[in-house]
Amino acid sequence: MDPLHTIRRRVVILTAGFLALLLVLWLLTPYKKMVAGAGLGLLVSLYNVLYMARKVRQAGETTLATGSTRHRGTGMINRYLMVALAILVAFKYPMHFDVRTIVVGLPICYILIIVLEFWEVRKLRTTSGKG
Repeated sequence: MDPLHTIRRRVVILTAGFLALLLVLWLLTPYKKMVAGAGLGLLVSLYNVLYMARKVRQAGETTLATGSTRHRGTGMINRYLMVALAILVAFKYPMHFDVRTIVVGLPICYILIIVLEFWEVRKLRTTSGKG
């Protein structure tokens, strides 16, 4: 299986678990604004990671098909606009979302990618008998 697909699938599964945990916390704790902000940040983070993975896959396919190393990009402007949209939603509805926790939720999926990649490399080393 494609390593990018494996990492992407694991990120989606772990993020769904985090979102389920946030839902339980939102139901049980009085900190609804903070938990909702973290959930919104996590959703935007998941969207940005999936969008970036799609653009990287498309760039790789284009490079393989044409042999050219020039491609359009990875959609950074779109990802910035999604973050801006989440913050604008939090400013529009301050009674429901906390902006500070949106910022806390934004890097979670990126951190998951790094941790999962290190885990895959470590797993490969131990199975090959070198580590």
